[in-house]
Amino acid sequence: MKIEMTPEEHARLHRRRGRQALGLVIAVLVLIGTLTVLHAGVNAVAKLFDDTAQKQEYEDKLEGLVLFDPVPFEGIENIDDLTLREAAVWGCVYSIQETQGGFDGYNTDPDTEQLLIPSVDVDAYLAKLVGPSFRMTHKTFEMEDMTIEFDDTTQCYKIPVTGSVGSYRATVTRLFKKDGLLHVTVGYIPNQNATDSILTTTSDTPVKYMDYLFSRQSGSWYLTGLTESETKPESTAASTASEPAMMADSEVQDAILATGGETPAGSDAASSEAAAASEEADSTAESEAASDAEPQAESAASAAA
Repeated sequence: MKIEMTPEEHARLHRRRGRQALGLVIAVLVLIGTLTVLHAGVNAVAKLFDDTAQKQEYEDKLEGLVLFDPVPFEGIENIDDLTLREAAVWGCVYSIQETQGGFDGYNTDPDTEQLLIPSVDVDAYLAKLVGPSFRMTHKTFEMEDMTIEFDDTTQCYKIPVTGSVGSYRATVTRLFKKDGLLHVTVGYIPNQNATDSILTTTSDTPVKYMDYLFSRQSGSWYLTGLTESETKPESTAASTASEPAMMADSEVQDAILATGGETPAGSDAASSEAAAASEEADSTAESEAASDAEPQAESAASAAA
């Protein structure tokens, strides 16, 4: 049976389908918008907890110090003077190389061709590390295998042409706050020139960890101390875990008794007692034999008489 629709019914049907299509489009757009907002929220939260850029910032700041493996100290005024000078000059050199890609904008000594680093650049590097109020007197200083000359006329340090210096390079592994200080845990990775052996295999695994302590001053964090870190190298942790625990004397004795054994002293005592018992039995047997023989001898003598 064929059903015929009036023009008004056709119009209502088209309007209904149009509303349904529009509703579907709106629902899809709402879904897309919701997913977009959720994705943006997840990324925003991830950025809040992502401290990769911060770690890199502190690696750049501490590179000069880590190179020369300073001893722990409390208060920047108590840091070893030579270590501070080495860190300031070579940290500045490495910072320039990292940020500018080279030394094209710097002059060289016409006689020795040594690189000239202005003292103001060293001061700027130190200011980022220990604070703008700290002042270092610039002068020539002796390192283990070279001299870093300071030219009072040009107010520049003369940097010898060398492959690399220092024993370690830095990798920041953790940032956390404790007792009002920012702890920057730094892993020490040996440089290739830290050993004389050409057979040594280089690795990116830190051989030790130190915590550099930063205090907040005028809204920024500046270095104020250095201490040993609770983080330990993997090799040290593994050897500590695999080391067998020493047993107490009482535990050793209990273990021996549990296996049915005797201590060496007990064994010796038991052997001595057994030997004594054997000797006593032998002497008793000899006495009995002698007493039995006497009546027989007497009877023999009577018979002979």
